[in-house]
Amino acid sequence: MEMPAVGTAHEALAALVGDWSGAEDLAAAPWAPAATATATCSYRLALNGFAVLEDYVQTREDGSRMLGHHVFTVDPATGETLWYGFDSYGFPPAGPARGGWHEGTLHLKKHTERGVAAHRITRDGDVLTHEIDVRLGTDSDFRPFLRARYTRSARH
Repeated sequence: MEMPAVGTAHEALAALVGDWSGAEDLAAAPWAPAATATATCSYRLALNGFAVLEDYVQTREDGSRMLGHHVFTVDPATGETLWYGFDSYGFPPAGPARGGWHEGTLHLKKHTERGVAAHRITRDGDVLTHEIDVRLGTDSDFRPFLRARYTRSARH
């Protein structure tokens, strides 16, 4: 069996590496009301380039916080980018979000028993945007859930 090697899909994830902070607009969801928030995201390379780890802290306008720890890697069998997410809401990942890069944007879809989340993460210089659209329950259409714009922190 041939061992996986770090490839272009892994190298593309390095675009996320850095410390980011900014504002988020969130639509209402069954688990939380609509809100604005600030967030910090710290991405770092791990496992000899096979993964990027993210630590995430979101603070909503009411002071409540959501914490996340995310692992990005690549499926050696398919070449797809995988994203495993753990957060303080407590839903363990049944499986990863899956996707890939298209024109400088990482597109990922996460399927759970609650619905489907479509993520788009784009880095443009010192700006990182993250957009999430969701299709919950028996809904037939996706609707905007999160719109975030982060800037690179000066410490990186």
